[in-house]
Amino acid sequence: MEPIPKDKKVQSNSDSITEWNDWELVPISAISHHLYCTRQNSLIHVEGIFEENHLTVSGNIGHTFVDQERSISDHGLKKETSLRVYSDKFGIQGIADIVEFPKEKPPFPIDYKNGRISKWKNQEAQLCAVAICLEEMLNVKIQFGAIYHIQSKKRHDVEFSDSLRTLTIQTIEEIRKILLNKILPPPTSNRSLCKNCSLFDTCMPDSYSDLNFKEYLFRTNDSGGY
Repeated sequence: MEPIPKDKKVQSNSDSITEWNDWELVPISAISHHLYCTRQNSLIHVEGIFEENHLTVSGNIGHTFVDQERSISDHGLKKETSLRVYSDKFGIQGIADIVEFPKEKPPFPIDYKNGRISKWKNQEAQLCAVAICLEEMLNVKIQFGAIYHIQSKKRHDVEFSDSLRTLTIQTIEEIRKILLNKILPPPTSNRSLCKNCSLFDTCMPDSYSDLNFKEYLFRTNDSGGY
């Protein structure tokens, strides 16, 4: 299959199209954050807070290869890096790190992640969202992709099963609700997730626990959210 021209927005082939306002669109990158920790995702995408630590910096460095829009031919295999993707049906948009376009097979999306090889459902759901976008844009069925782990320089294949697709779509709607209603959930009860989080000092999960709040909602303007 031929790659998508960089200057062309492909008409969606979905039979069910929703007109989304800009503020209703869910960034694909939010999916991984949300499934890892809903509070982390809200701090980033609702409050607009993001801080670096040694892990995010090393990840950024390793991610440099796929941060520019390029068309590559690798031994006859066409690849696109930093490819913008979207789904009108599900109201999501984002960037695919790499998409391979084999001649006789469907496109094969690859996501770059920091760390050694491991299987995290949040990362697989984010990649699944990319596949869903490509399916709608190109009118194809994509069953597999891969996550490349920068530190170990290895990748593991991801099957876009029905269960993973269901999780991905449900997560998209959960995120949209949080973004529209400006919700900041409580810290995760799994404190092991907090250890390497760059937002630990901002989140203050231990102090929050002492206050014993069940939920914290805030509004950014007088009109509130949906």
